Amino acid sequence: MDLNILIGGPQGGGIETAGLLAVRSLAICGLEVFADREYHSNIKGKHSYAHIRASDKTISSIKYPVDILGALDVETLATHYHEVMIGGFVVHDSALSGKLLTKIPSMYGVKSARIGKFLEDNRIGETVEALDQWMKSQGMNVITLPFSKILVELLKSPNPLIERAMNTAVTSAVLSLMGITEEATKEAVEFQFKEKREVLDLNAKAVESVYYSLKTYVPGKAITKRAEKAPKLLVAGNDSVAIGKILGGLRLQTYYPITPAADESFTLEQNNEIKDKEGNVLGSPVVVQTEDEIAAIAMAIGGALAGVRSATSTSGPGFSLMVEGLGWAGNNEVPVVITMYQRGGPSTGLPTRHSQSDLLFSIFAGHGEFARLILASGDHAQATADAAKCLNYAEEYQLPVIHLLDKGLANCITLTSVDFDVGINRGKLAGSSAEKDYKRFKFTDDGISARAFLGNLPMWYTGDEHDEFGHIIEDPVIRDAMYEKRMAKSQKIIANSPDYDKAILFGPDDYEDLIITWGVSKGAAVDALGELNDMGRRVAMLQIRMMEPFPSEYVMAFLRRAESIIAIEANYVGLLADLVEAKCQTRVTKRVVKYNGRLISQDEIVGAYKRVGRGESRVVLTGGE
Repeated sequence: MDLNILIGGPQGGGIETAGLLAVRSLAICGLEVFADREYHSNIKGKHSYAHIRASDKTISSIKYPVDILGALDVETLATHYHEVMIGGFVVHDSALSGKLLTKIPSMYGVKSARIGKFLEDNRIGETVEALDQWMKSQGMNVITLPFSKILVELLKSPNPLIERAMNTAVTSAVLSLMGITEEATKEAVEFQFKEKREVLDLNAKAVESVYYSLKTYVPGKAITKRAEKAPKLLVAGNDSVAIGKILGGLRLQTYYPITPAADESFTLEQNNEIKDKEGNVLGSPVVVQTEDEIAAIAMAIGGALAGVRSATSTSGPGFSLMVEGLGWAGNNEVPVVITMYQRGGPSTGLPTRHSQSDLLFSIFAGHGEFARLILASGDHAQATADAAKCLNYAEEYQLPVIHLLDKGLANCITLTSVDFDVGINRGKLAGSSAEKDYKRFKFTDDGISARAFLGNLPMWYTGDEHDEFGHIIEDPVIRDAMYEKRMAKSQKIIANSPDYDKAILFGPDDYEDLIITWGVSKGAAVDALGELNDMGRRVAMLQIRMMEPFPSEYVMAFLRRAESIIAIEANYVGLLADLVEAKCQTRVTKRVVKYNGRLISQDEIVGAYKRVGRGESRVVLTGGE
């Protein structure tokens, strides 16, 4: 079983809630789910949608065409009509039928012009009804129901609550067509609105009415399986990182609100008690919204110097402001974590859209040379584990750590398991006795100085080069020794880190073609491997995780075994491909890229692989709306 549904409507019209209702209903029925949320950067009005995939197998990506399109407004129909498969379903309110497809106030002019040209070229009228007839002629099933009328009857009069229940009504229709039981949908509604009794009652009645209206349309047997009582969480990527930080002993999180990073801090604020297995409260992370990103990195550094596990969270524009603080932390061997979510740039760019274009920026941010560790997660389970690992790495090696994620991972929702037994390594700590000669930056055999916390022992910190005590110095011999001490940490990390943190191979070991990718794009590549291996050649995928220090020898061992290497990533240049070329002396001439701000889907990878096989060296993907 593999179904894709898309539910769209105006921003502020409850699309996020609709997506959550659908995902939870599917999960209740024991299905694996993966949902992408696409939204504009305005507050209300522009088109947004949830693309939800459900399967009886583990999935980590979306796929086109969709089986069912649920439309809350005309723009959804005008935007996504071409993404519905032949034999699929389109559901919308019958009240939309007479509305014009090319006269939508919220739609961009260029988009309206494209739709108008399509309608003209195919001799389709400008109304929704005309488009419905055309879709039926192409083999799609169009179902119109009087959702507005149903809701008016439930309330006995027109009411502002109608708008708040329309998303539930359309989502119920979509789930009914999928074979999801009314009981499962109502259970999801109960969870979603449990604190709003009036809204809950209306939405539950809406579910009943819609299911009754569609009882003759349910295709085949209803899905009645119940989810197993397994320790799985239904989470977005932001939530996964927040959970990992809590498990990893985070005590101070600083942030300035920015998309798509802010939701992580909101999750931490909402879950402010850390408990042990017996339910005893151990403490709570302090979460501080600062006046800007410069203050956020500075405060996180201060927390780390005072001895608490500290992190800050941001995306590209905010990280740009943090760079001076990053360099200060590198110079002073401060164990601070920066969680960095990539989004479309440059400048403000596409604030709410996906990108993987800050890879090299993360590696080279800051003037001068200093050791840092960059770990890139590729799915929700990794995001949780890596969030805790980054706190360990920071304190073990006393350096800034960047946890690199992307908008796709941040905003996609899925079911994931969590390992709650996370080990905590605080690194080499100094005693608290009042030593006269405590040297914060003491040269040691292992290159790591014992770290004392502010207030425990006398110590000095400065942005300048310093001696073992921390005093400013420009002596060339001390400069060389201190420089080499900091830089040597990179080799120690490579030597001591587990292979799983460096790169992971998916697929057959005797591969002929090797795909290299990273971040959330890993999910689409893994999901596509079965199809790719049915095409006649053996194909594997290498997810590269540690970006700095780069595990050159480990990665090169995989590259040498491949007849052909294909890089797949969400940026223009192929930044991972460039990094691999520089670090592994191996040319990566076949590059599949996407930079329109939408996720790479499984079907796009299959299509791109075919194009590469036909001789194309650069494939630009353009799917998604």
